Amino acid sequence: MLVVYGLTGCVADEVGGVYLVSQETEAMYPVPNHFMEILFQAGGDWTASTSTDWLEVTPDHGSGGRNSVTLRTAAANRTKAERSAVLIIKSGGKQESLTIRQSGDYAIFDENEYIVDAAGGPLTLTFTSNMDRSNLYVSYQKLGWISWSEPLGETRTDWYGRLKELTISPNPSEEERQAIFVLSTYSRRKELMGLDTAWVRQLGVSAP
Repeated sequence: MLVVYGLTGCVADEVGGVYLVSQETEAMYPVPNHFMEILFQAGGDWTASTSTDWLEVTPDHGSGGRNSVTLRTAAANRTKAERSAVLIIKSGGKQESLTIRQSGDYAIFDENEYIVDAAGGPLTLTFTSNMDRSNLYVSYQKLGWISWSEPLGETRTDWYGRLKELTISPNPSEEERQAIFVLSTYSRRKELMGLDTAWVRQLGVSAP
């Protein structure tokens, strides 16, 4: 009697080529440094590459058997639309490809830097976004020389493309000072992710 066993999942090992265990993927977030693992089997030495520079893959080569590669978004998506890239894995003259999508959700400050003179005063940071207010937050440094002119309420932005007004205290020093503000959202794993960054830079008082 001829007994045949252990064939399931081993075709790539027997005849060469690539078998992707991960056949479908969810969209990656529109932020840099979002990671995703892709599982596959290869029948021999293999190489991996992507079709664009905003998506990186590591490692980019290896030997046959069960393997995985890690995808990393190397840049935020500022196109204001979903974009896609292709992961290509080759082995033994054969290849498999997988389309990876990066979400088009965005929140972008209108200015990267807001400059305030030494006298201080009111300041409003503005932005554009296609996201619902309930999914958009602002992370910031709690500094004594910056305060909210009105209660912020769970650090959420309002509906009108601006953060609630800030009050900048006078700077008595000749040295300038800086603060960072980050538009953020939570991932499905409840991780806070930065979407865009703006700096508030207050000039120092002029030397006598």
